[in-house]
Amino acid sequence: MKRITVALLLLLLSSGSVKPAVERASIPDDEFLVIAHRGASAYAPPHTLTAYELAIQMGSDYIELDLHMTKDGKLVALHDSYLTFQDTEQAIADVTFNDLQLYLPGEEFNERNPRYASPIYKQLRIVELEDIFHHFGGSVNYYIELKSPKKYPGIEEELLRQLRANNLLSSENVIPPVIIQSFSEDSLKSIFDMEPSIPLIKLYSFSKDAHLSKKKLGKLKKYASGVGVNVDSVTKEFIESMHKEGLVVHPFTVNDEKTIRKLIKLGANGVFTDKPDIAVRAKSEESSLDAD
Repeated sequence: MKRITVALLLLLLSSGSVKPAVERASIPDDEFLVIAHRGASAYAPPHTLTAYELAIQMGSDYIELDLHMTKDGKLVALHDSYLTFQDTEQAIADVTFNDLQLYLPGEEFNERNPRYASPIYKQLRIVELEDIFHHFGGSVNYYIELKSPKKYPGIEEELLRQLRANNLLSSENVIPPVIIQSFSEDSLKSIFDMEPSIPLIKLYSFSKDAHLSKKKLGKLKKYASGVGVNVDSVTKEFIESMHKEGLVVHPFTVNDEKTIRKLIKLGANGVFTDKPDIAVRAKSEESSLDAD
């Protein structure tokens, strides 16, 4: 009976009826990653080239981009699905890229952040993802979030097309050049089916201590390399449980040094922050303490 079962399985594999399991991509778990949330967004208008350049200068391991798609199919880095400009709230999906040029991210930043305001920021505009790739190329690592992907049919395919066209999926570095995250399981699975070489992070927001059932973990491990969770839900037990399953943990969003140091001690594998300079300093000093 066993011989028949094995023979049948071999026949199915050879015929293509059963696809061999594809391994999920990995992220090194021995490196604490500083992920610049929308760039160095505490100091410069979020999602602008200026914010990303500043994050890189500060020593960030990744620049984080929230991705949306305009009415005319352009991928743009923005946090919200809606923007208010020309005194009207409009959905990104309902406006063209040219329409978005009427939005002034620098003016909004200057009003909210007088300490870091600059007249230069008034000149900044929203840029296409393709422009970001052309500007930085392979000199930086990208941590990309697919925001509300159900609103943007085809966004996964277009993102992969641009990543491949700009040769951003291959690197000799230890840490991967691109990580993709989303709250949408379906979107991440779609990416995995098309390009399993990219590490994927499933996002969660917990109202209490972070926890995933065995059933959810079983599904998660089929495609994801780790999880991103709200920092106030993170516990040492949760981090250890994820590590046992081969999953990294990247908490969001942390801007105070004390909490960042605590996360390093708890064993978190990275952190999203608007202030990458603080995270880089904490990472460096904690590493020095460990070496002593």
